[in-house]
Amino acid sequence: MNESTKQSNPEKPTGNAPLALPIHKKIWWLCMAGGAGFWALALILWAQQGIDQAVLFYFDPARVSGAPIVVFSKWLSGNGMAAITVIFVLYLLASKVIKWLDASPTIYVFTICSFGLSGIAGDLLKEVFARPRPVTTFGSEIFVWSQSVTPAIPSGHATKSIALILPFVLLVPSSNWVHKTIKVGITLTAAGVCLSRIVLGAHYLSDVVAGVGMALIGLPFSILFANMILKRIPREKLPFLSWVWGLLLVFLVWVFIAL
Repeated sequence: MNESTKQSNPEKPTGNAPLALPIHKKIWWLCMAGGAGFWALALILWAQQGIDQAVLFYFDPARVSGAPIVVFSKWLSGNGMAAITVIFVLYLLASKVIKWLDASPTIYVFTICSFGLSGIAGDLLKEVFARPRPVTTFGSEIFVWSQSVTPAIPSGHATKSIALILPFVLLVPSSNWVHKTIKVGITLTAAGVCLSRIVLGAHYLSDVVAGVGMALIGLPFSILFANMILKRIPREKLPFLSWVWGLLLVFLVWVFIAL
């Protein structure tokens, strides 16, 4: 088989391995360049400080008065990732009986790996940067609706919510209206989670921007790690394992709600 034939059939499985979702160069460079760009912007905002503080204090009157946007942000911050995961579980169940819902069940491996690896990397970087939270810096000058003892950058909620949706958004073809609707819905929800952290006074704008960058950079490595796992799984075990991955998603829903 020549090189051109190999490139024209990137998803052809070998041996008894299940059909994995390959990482194309376009996705790799999109994620790495986009992630680096978000991180560069975050570091500039952090160094500049003015925009970060202006955005933080802009929402302070709403926090003091308990405006609807703050109440909704509180709900999104606590339940947004759970809502996204519920959508994935419902899609998995529906795909068992509706055959044209044709996203590969291996997408859930990529989702779990993306969430786990990016989340862990982001939490480790928090300790490296050790940036104080807004409430630590400004004290009684601002009113906050969310308290945390961890450092600020990158935002854990932003990192994890974006990492949770990226595999489905980037790797599942928009082959039907259901896929398109899910992509729009989970993207808006994840964006809402990101914004909620600023509205609640838990993070600066730059923290959230860095979280998005963290998730983007983490995705290619998550795909590589997931494919290492999938290469060891015989194809005939894929239907059973899709239920296992579904149960892991249900567990994540419980974890999100408990937090």
